Amino acid sequence: MKQLGSSFKIKSSANTTKTKSPKRYIIYVLLAGLSYLGGLYFSPVKTAEAIEAEQSASVRANEPFSEQALLAFMKKLKIKYPETVLSQARLETGNFTSDIFKENHNLFGMKLAATRPTAAIGENRGHAQYRNWKDSVVDYALLQSYIIAKLPKNNNESYRKYIQKFYSETSDYLTRIDRTVEADKEQITLAYNGGLLTGSKGL
Repeated sequence: MKQLGSSFKIKSSANTTKTKSPKRYIIYVLLAGLSYLGGLYFSPVKTAEAIEAEQSASVRANEPFSEQALLAFMKKLKIKYPETVLSQARLETGNFTSDIFKENHNLFGMKLAATRPTAAIGENRGHAQYRNWKDSVVDYALLQSYIIAKLPKNNNESYRKYIQKFYSETSDYLTRIDRTVEADKEQITLAYNGGLLTGSKGL
């Protein structure tokens, strides 16, 4: 190494050193910057913002159930005829006390869909099972869209006739669901439209 160093002569910079052109330097900087940004974009490492967004979504999905939360989520999904839908939830779950609701997170006594898109993850006790109660509402929204597409007229009367005929096996289904909202039907409507109410079941 010593010998190499002693025999190696550095030529004058004036004669041999080439100055990098400004254009080439700019290109090097741009390429380096693009490589860095590309690494960030394709990096499998999650950013703090992504982790926070996932945690926030998880918290929303695991939101404790209440009728107020149910109505708010129904409104977010733009579910139509909220009085009818909430009355179905009350009847099908025995005012949110049934095993199907507790075990399956199933708010509407829904069976596992065979031909339409569904949010269910499987079947338990002969009914659709969901990860959480919100997925049950999403599934009902999918069902409602499916039903409305079949109706000759998109109104509450046609919708109620359809669910009487195809949703339940009992001939007095509409009468039974109507009983569950006799005392607070108007409050449900107001709550769904953004009113602040007290005295309603769970509202």
